[in-house]
Amino acid sequence: MSGAPSNDTNLALKGIIALKAYADILSTLGQDGSTYSDTAKSYASQWQSMAEANAGFAANYGDSGSWSICYNLFADKWLKTGLFPESVFQKMGSLYASNINKYGLPLGSRTTLTSPHWMIFAAGVTSDITTRNLIISAAQDYIQNGKDDMPWPSIYDSIGGNATVAGVYNRPAVGGVYALLVKDLGTTVSTGDSNSGGGSNGSNSRMILQSTNLTVIYILSFILSTLLCLA
Repeated sequence: MSGAPSNDTNLALKGIIALKAYADILSTLGQDGSTYSDTAKSYASQWQSMAEANAGFAANYGDSGSWSICYNLFADKWLKTGLFPESVFQKMGSLYASNINKYGLPLGSRTTLTSPHWMIFAAGVTSDITTRNLIISAAQDYIQNGKDDMPWPSIYDSIGGNATVAGVYNRPAVGGVYALLVKDLGTTVSTGDSNSGGGSNGSNSRMILQSTNLTVIYILSFILSTLLCLA
């Protein structure tokens, strides 16, 4: 929807955070995840340098004049992998605050299109409550005052308030707008180190409890998103 640049920085975040998450899974099983953990930390550091831009972080490496909302950073906060410092999230928050349009936060500098679930992921990235609420309010404004009379589309224009891509209505992906409900669930903190006690019964119990909580939230989110689509 916003083009497919090579070396997409936002897409790279998925792989980096996934490596750390895998290390944490190994740790929970009592296995050594340090190789994956160390690699993820190295990549996260390199990402910050290579994705540096005039505003926020670039849409692709080397294009400092562009920017992306880098919504995949949400996973670092949600999974508590701790790969990125607070300064990264503060920088993203400043970018969001200066680029919110009437009906939402555009996905990047190349487009005015937005996606409700990815936009809410971004709301979970910023630590600034005011900016977070502005993003949520823009999404709400679209629901109440947008130009479409169909179920909430997964892609629409953040300025005009209308869907511009055919066949993007009534999609389950929109359930991602409830991402903020799961961001702070659980108490497990990422380590990726089998020596940290990740394989202990207490840690496993916390992981199981967190998994159960997430399952309940996912089910509720699915029901709510379905009702929203049928409204």
